[in-house]
Amino acid sequence: MLLPLTVVLVVLLAALAGYAAYATIAGRAMDNPMFYLACAAELAVIAQLVVGIARIGDSPAHMSQGLFIAYLAGLVLVLPVAGFWGIAERTTRWGTGVVLVGALGLLVMVGRLLQLWNGS
Repeated sequence: MLLPLTVVLVVLLAALAGYAAYATIAGRAMDNPMFYLACAAELAVIAQLVVGIARIGDSPAHMSQGLFIAYLAGLVLVLPVAGFWGIAERTTRWGTGVVLVGALGLLVMVGRLLQLWNGS
């Protein structure tokens, strides 16, 4: 995996989670800044998918490549689903709560990707 890309991804997801937590607590609906932040995070996730698949040959021999690719593919699906759900629930505060859960879930998945890449 490419460490600078992973750091950018974690920073974007943490910022998205923080903003979504603030919006949820404040009872605000999903707005344009949250949407743009989610789009930026999704672009970083797609870049992680491309780089991860391209560098799969550099992985440790004992790493489960199928599981690694499954995590990469799963990462790509989370934000669009959470975003559409958040937009559908824009009349309530829980739309931003869904985005918060999605961003936190992605942070956990990125951590697991790092564990897989490092051999645990």
